[in-house]
Amino acid sequence: MSQAAPYAPAGQDQPAARPRRTRLLLVPVGIALLLLAIPCVTYAFANNQLSQAQTAEAHGAYSQALSQYATAQTVAGNPVSRVLLGDLADRAKAGTAETHFLWGVQLTQQGKFADSETQLRAAIKSGIADWAVRGNAALADLFHAWGQSLVASNQFQAGIDKYRQVSAVDPTGNLTASTNAGLAAAYAGFAKWYLQQQPIDYPSALMWYENLVKEFPDSPDAKLAQASSLPQTLFNAGTAFVQQMRYQQARDAMTELVQTYAATTWATQANAALTANQPLTGQLIVSDQNPTPVANRLVRIASHWTIVKAHTYQDSGGHIYQTTTDAKGNFSIPGGIPPGPKYLITWWDPTRSTFVTTFLNDSLPVNLVTVNPLEPAHTTVATS
Repeated sequence: MSQAAPYAPAGQDQPAARPRRTRLLLVPVGIALLLLAIPCVTYAFANNQLSQAQTAEAHGAYSQALSQYATAQTVAGNPVSRVLLGDLADRAKAGTAETHFLWGVQLTQQGKFADSETQLRAAIKSGIADWAVRGNAALADLFHAWGQSLVASNQFQAGIDKYRQVSAVDPTGNLTASTNAGLAAAYAGFAKWYLQQQPIDYPSALMWYENLVKEFPDSPDAKLAQASSLPQTLFNAGTAFVQQMRYQQARDAMTELVQTYAATTWATQANAALTANQPLTGQLIVSDQNPTPVANRLVRIASHWTIVKAHTYQDSGGHIYQTTTDAKGNFSIPGGIPPGPKYLITWWDPTRSTFVTTFLNDSLPVNLVTVNPLEPAHTTVATS
């Protein structure tokens, strides 16, 4: 049995299949070209930003320069781009540090010290050793200029604080001499400022003069103070300390004046003050357990006394001061008594018709009082 042949339409022959290999090859070539183009575009953009930043920096447009350096560093310095654009990123980083430095120096010159400090510290923190060194040096100049400016406007404490920051950023000591001179002038100026206030603050003035002489003894300011205002300030401060009941500080000031500036008239006055009589007041009572006042009783104070035998004293050979207690047992010595240690206090015992005192032991009386220079003395005397 025969089969029919397959049908073939009449007319033109069927076209042969086209080859597809060329199209497949074009795809990877395009991807490769694209991958090559991306770094080129990135480099061109980052390099353009870097160039514009350098131009802005050269013209003193530091804020603009920092913005463009930051863009360049962000584009070129990210982990993907840095493999190919690391040098450009490093140049942007260095340019940023340099811009912070130059801006900081300019701001110092303009007296914008706080803003200057911000820029200089940014340069120091850049991580680039050279700019850190230069930034520290500029920061030292900044603190020196800042301190000088503050002192000139009578902001002495703030100026002194700024001067003291210089050494921390000046390891080579380039500014040591000028900073010390500035501090000495600030100390002297601060002392004089206190002397010009109403009322005059002698203790504060003395503090700064003392600091001046202690820290910068060879400075012209210290020598001038010692030759002029310091002796007078010592005396007046001593007097002020007495009024403030700061007696030990008063004695220290007057003693220093007598010992250090003996040739001055102020030392003569201080010596008189140190040896002047001081008020002595007290109260005579029955005992520590029974504080009943002993009224209308003679009280005797002796500057010199000796123990002649157990529980027996002799108070001849010195000065004797005598007074009488009032109705409340209080007593005082008119005109006071000279400063001295261990005055012996005794009282009249009408039953024995003599002056008596109590003893801690065979040779130590209970009722002794020391009168210090420049300081009123007070004591409570128990008769038993």
